[in-house]
Amino acid sequence: MSDLVPGGNLPLPGGAVTVRVPGPFDVSALITDDGGKVRDDADFVFYNQPAAPGARLSGDTLTVDPPSLRPGATRVTVAVSAAEPGTPLSALPAPVLRVADAGGRPLARFAPPRPRQETVLLLAEVYRRGTGWKLRALGQGYADGLAGLARDFGVDVEDDGAAAGGTAPAVAGPPGAPGVPGPPGTVAA
Repeated sequence: MSDLVPGGNLPLPGGAVTVRVPGPFDVSALITDDGGKVRDDADFVFYNQPAAPGARLSGDTLTVDPPSLRPGATRVTVAVSAAEPGTPLSALPAPVLRVADAGGRPLARFAPPRPRQETVLLLAEVYRRGTGWKLRALGQGYADGLAGLARDFGVDVEDDGAAAGGTAPAVAGPPGAPGVPGPPGTVAA
């Protein structure tokens, strides 16, 4: 198993890998193309939308199967936010990312520098390199909450004051359709 540092990368075996971040965190993923943008809102995987072709979220574990990603997808960026909306990550235990192959064999571990006031942390990305796939450790804090992160990656987000504080954003649907509901106890605008 490799211990990664920010910017460090590791070739991945063929097939699915699991990315796990235990603790009081919500894990999310953005499936993007070479331009760093999602194709549509279905490429944002989070607890209210836990699956997309090639990516499935179950609790604190994201399974990424690169051969099953949608056509044109070249990157899956993994982020964490506090499970309690608006909580800065500095108030929580430091997140630790663990990556394993489809058989459960540990491949990598990444303990990023401790975040300060950020509410979202870009932990890692699974990305295409030539004909294979690699994992890159990021450890980049994000101050604009999940809604800001989603917008920067091209997700159409309904503007909701709670979303800016770290709550999962309501993903806008087709005109006239309601957005994806927020976490229990919240109401999307």
